Order: sequence, then C-alpha cells, then structure tokens
Amino acid sequence: MAGPLTAELSARAVIAQGIAELTFTMRSPARLAFRAGQFVSLALPSGATDEVAGALPRRSYSIASQSDAGDALRFIIRVIPEGKASDYLMELPLGSAVNMTGPHGFFVLDPAHAGDIVFAATGTGVAAVMPMLGELARRPPDERRRIAVFWGLRQQADIFARAEIEALADGAGAELGIYLTAPGPDWTGGRGRITPALLDRLPRFSMPTFYLVGNGAMITELKRELISRGVNRKTQIRTEAFFD
Repeated sequence: MAGPLTAELSARAVIAQGIAELTFTMRSPARLAFRAGQFVSLALPSGATDEVAGALPRRSYSIASQSDAGDALRFIIRVIPEGKASDYLMELPLGSAVNMTGPHGFFVLDPAHAGDIVFAATGTGVAAVMPMLGELARRPPDERRRIAVFWGLRQQADIFARAEIEALADGAGAELGIYLTAPGPDWTGGRGRITPALLDRLPRFSMPTFYLVGNGAMITELKRELISRGVNRKTQIRTEAFFD
C-alpha cells in the first residue's frame, strides 16, 4: 500500500540546462521499498501550483534512485521558468521536510521477458529508466536477450547524467543511443527523433517488450506506429507519460 511519507531535502543541483536533481533523505519511514519505474507524489503548499481550488496541490516525480537504495530518493526534474512548483522546489531550503505519498505506478519491469527489451525515453523520462537498468543488471544474464535504450533530447546542452546513464546501460548490457533533434555541428551521436530511429531497428528485435516514457506526444505516435506494425498493445507495450 502506498502510504504517507516524510523526507528531508538533502541535496539539490542543476545538472543541465533547465534540469535539476533533488535528493530527499527518508525520515518516516527510514527506507522506502519501491520498484524501479515507480513514482511518488510530493505535497506542495497552497499557491505553489496552479491546481483547481479545493484540490490538494501535488506533483508526481519518478524515482531516479536505484530500487535497492530506498533510504534517499532522487528526482530529476525539468525546471519550468516561472513555474510555481519549480520555483518552490528550487527555493526550498536544504533540510526542509516534505510530505509525500507512494510509491505509485505500474510502469515497472515485467518479472520476465520473452525476448528483447527496448526503452524509448524523452527528456527527464529517462529518470524512470535509470533504476530499471540497474534492476536488469542485477537479474541473471540472458545472452539471447538484447536491451536497447533510445533517449531523445533537443540539443547537447540538454544532456544530463551522461556518464551515469552510460554506466548503467553498460552494467545491464544495453545499447544506448542518444538522439538530438537540434544537434550542433560537432555532435557525433544520433540525429532526429527517436520514433523513426526505433522503427528502423524494429525488424531486428526479437519478441520485444517496449517501455515508452516521457513526452505524451512521442508515446502516442510511437505506440500507434508499433501497433500498426503488428506489436501487441497489451502484451508488448508499457507506457508512462511525463509532463516534460
């Protein structure tokens, strides 16, 4: 059961253009048991959001921490200029306590996979993939299984935690592709949106399960294209839309 939680802001840093990482140390309980891919909802003070009158102001964030490190929760968030929730979290003094509920969500790894595992993430959506890669690294290896990560962003300045994400992909035996829609002339990685890049690779995947997370428009388009190519919506596609 997802219950009330109390945590204390212990660290905050800007890690890329408009992207911040926040760490909350758990206080009650001292450790949170969660599954990779789940999220918590933070209770924000009245006036910190644009919620309708009478509604409990909350914001939900995927947990970027590894699922075996539940004593501190990491969140990677997009800082919205003049956004009330962003302003609140970026101005919150270190040591402040916040109330949360969780863990929530069903965007979690299947207990087992029939074939390949394919992640498609945009922007901060990759935060949900990070603990999933860590969890896959702790599972028994399957030499027949391929794991691929497609991460889409706009430009090089938007890339964050690259070394960590590359290390997590390497630990899981995953191939990581970073795709930029507005790359600079010196960019040597993928170019364009991740939807066509993934669809181009689709024939080479064997019995894949897809985990789509991030921008809602990307998820809608990619899910539609996958289904039109014979991918089973119920058994092969998992989704989590981000406000990103």
